[in-house]
Amino acid sequence: MMNWDDQIDDAVLAILSALHADANDARGHYAEPGMSLAKLSKRVEQRMSTLRRNLSALEDAEIVSVVLNEDGTGRAILTAFGMAIFDALDESQATEMA
Repeated sequence: MMNWDDQIDDAVLAILSALHADANDARGHYAEPGMSLAKLSKRVEQRMSTLRRNLSALEDAEIVSVVLNEDGTGRAILTAFGMAIFDALDESQATEMA
């Protein structure tokens, strides 16, 4: 079995956690799905350049979808694949703690 802890660093896990929590908090979605990059950057305490680099890797892996606007703002959302991966990670961590 693959050890996810070796594959995913804390910075990326923080992004996945924040996006997963946001996806499950339907109240936050007045207009568009996903979390603004500015809010995500604050939530995970990563500089925008670091966040964008991590998101780019996650987007290449089709785990996250990022929509960028012309003014440089944007939003990130977990894809269905990303949700499944996060749920599997969550489950394996819960199993380890039991």
